[in-house]
Amino acid sequence: MSLLPSPRSSAVRQPWPLASSLVIALAALLVLVWLLSSLADLNGSPVWFPLPLHIAVETFSIVVAALVFAVAWHSQQPVHRSNPLLACAFLAIALLDLAHMLSYRGMPVWVTPASAEKAIAFWLVSRVLLALTVLAVACRLCHRSIALPRVLLLSSSLGLVVLVVYLQLFQPQLWPRTFIDGEGLTRFKVQMEWLIISLFALAAWVFWRAREVADRDYFEGMLAATLVSILAELCFTAYSSVNSFYSLLGHLYKIVSYGFIYQVVFVSSVRAPYARLAIEMGERIAAQQRADYMAHFDSLTGLPNLTQLEERTRQAMASAFKLKGAVAVLYVDLDHFKMVNDSFGRTFGDQLLCTTSVRLQQVLPDSAMLARAGGDEFVVLLADLENAEGASAVIQLVLDELAEPFMIARQQIVVSISIGVAVGPNDGMDFPCLLRNAEMAMYKAKEAGRRTWCYYNAALDTEMRGRLYLINGLRLALEREEFFLEYQLQLDLASGRVVGAEALLRWQHPQWGLVAPGQFIPAAEQSGLIVDIGEWIILEACRQAASWQAEKLNIPRVAVNVAAMQLHQGSLEQTVAAALAQTGLPASSLELELTESSLVDNTEQVMIALAGLKALGVTLSIDDFGTGYSCLAYLRRLSVDTLKIDRSFVSDLPNEDGHAIVAAIIHMAESLGLNTLAEGVEDEATAVELRRLGCRQAQGFFYARPVPASALPAAIASLPV
Repeated sequence: MSLLPSPRSSAVRQPWPLASSLVIALAALLVLVWLLSSLADLNGSPVWFPLPLHIAVETFSIVVAALVFAVAWHSQQPVHRSNPLLACAFLAIALLDLAHMLSYRGMPVWVTPASAEKAIAFWLVSRVLLALTVLAVACRLCHRSIALPRVLLLSSSLGLVVLVVYLQLFQPQLWPRTFIDGEGLTRFKVQMEWLIISLFALAAWVFWRAREVADRDYFEGMLAATLVSILAELCFTAYSSVNSFYSLLGHLYKIVSYGFIYQVVFVSSVRAPYARLAIEMGERIAAQQRADYMAHFDSLTGLPNLTQLEERTRQAMASAFKLKGAVAVLYVDLDHFKMVNDSFGRTFGDQLLCTTSVRLQQVLPDSAMLARAGGDEFVVLLADLENAEGASAVIQLVLDELAEPFMIARQQIVVSISIGVAVGPNDGMDFPCLLRNAEMAMYKAKEAGRRTWCYYNAALDTEMRGRLYLINGLRLALEREEFFLEYQLQLDLASGRVVGAEALLRWQHPQWGLVAPGQFIPAAEQSGLIVDIGEWIILEACRQAASWQAEKLNIPRVAVNVAAMQLHQGSLEQTVAAALAQTGLPASSLELELTESSLVDNTEQVMIALAGLKALGVTLSIDDFGTGYSCLAYLRRLSVDTLKIDRSFVSDLPNEDGHAIVAAIIHMAESLGLNTLAEGVEDEATAVELRRLGCRQAQGFFYARPVPASALPAAIASLPV
């Protein structure tokens, strides 16, 4: 039975409590024997340790010592560089113990007759060698000295045994007396035992001080072996007969100490490496399982990922070919998910995604497979459909289910989704093609107003390819200086004087010619390029306005349209400040036009941005006012100066409803102390009616068309009187 349990890991270990308990028990036994020795004649009676028992005990100790040699010699653990020293020492100890056993009183003649002194001589050398070895191991473990060559250690240990055997068998007169029959141990023998005890005690002290090192089991096991060896030596200082109970107890304690050392060497050299290997293999298998899971499942929702969905789609397509059926891939995207993340935090957004996945699974048929594509996007595979229209009922169920409010972290929230649908094999013969087409259809659904779904058709491919070409062209347009600005004059309706000019972006492509703003501006906004383009517009408009002032041209202000992305991405204030500083244009000569829709999202962030812009001194206006749906609720909080009445209302002015809307906007602006500017004024009657209603400013073809900056003097000269 092992004296020390094997460590399964560095975190699971408890050898020292067991070993210390055993050491304490053995010490208590020795004290008890000492107390009872006078009653039972444990010291002098020869009946306690007869020759056969001595042979059995020594044979066992020799076997254990040989095992220590075998295990430690073959150990190649660099952490325990003292194992070769321990191995060679125990080989010598095993041979010396064998010589001790053969020399014990009552054994046959071995060169010279067996005697107590002959046996004690081999015994003392063996014990001194063990004490010195244990002390050397303790010092080497603490100081990590350079290891000696194994062959040198082995030859030295064998040489020592040969020398001791020779001296004892052939030069016995050189040995001091150690035992006298009838008297017991000599003074030399007792002093040698106390010297051995001192060496063991010193080694125990070193082991105790170093027990907190990395391989604590090794140190504590060696400490236990050293303490038991001290107990054994105490027994050998007290007997008066080699066959006494003290001699038996000392031999048994010696076996226990050998057992501790064997256990330490075996655990550190054999069992612990195998245990570490098992742990590493287990960790590797667990890591592989995690990798396999991550390769096929989403870590947040636990849904299959696109890799697994592709495998399932391949199987479903094969079945559809055989049965002449169809499969549908639905690309599901949560509308305005970024706004949810920005408003409530990523943790809230993650909970929303998990809840969405659960609700989707509840309404999908058993044959369907739901996967997460990443971000706020999910993909559904509908297999075993009879035709393309078979997906419609499921899609409507999904839309209805997700239209219901969500309760996330005690917060009720309503979200909507946009769904794109591609049906195989008509819309694609493999998963990548179906996924791409379904995604295109999803973007088309978003363009249609969100909260809806759209089937893929071939026209989407052409449209998407054209949009891609357009975006690629936009990326190069700034570098190639293909953009330019035109300016449309803005007039005061009461006096007819020019109050400003609105900068309008134009794109002259070398192959496509003049690209319509309605075609490329949405693409710039969707691709994010509008931020860089917008920075160029602000800088160029400020440069041109500064030039007008230098030329004494009577255009007091330049107005620049600002996209929602510019307002929300957080650096608009720095962009404007840099442009004003670079061109020297007074801040009051710059007006920024913000769309009503850009003011609806991220209200608090917008308020901070507007306050920063107002602090610079620029003028702010709301473009296309009246086309939004929630601006009225917080219009009082906005730091704006002007409301621009949308051209759709101005053109509808002759009608009763249009007239009422324009009048209401003008009246509301007056009550809030805001200026009003009407867009799209194309005839004199409209201008007259706007002036009568109290509108202060206007722009439109009736006054001037957008023209390059160089044509503005002529445009001003030709204004209607």
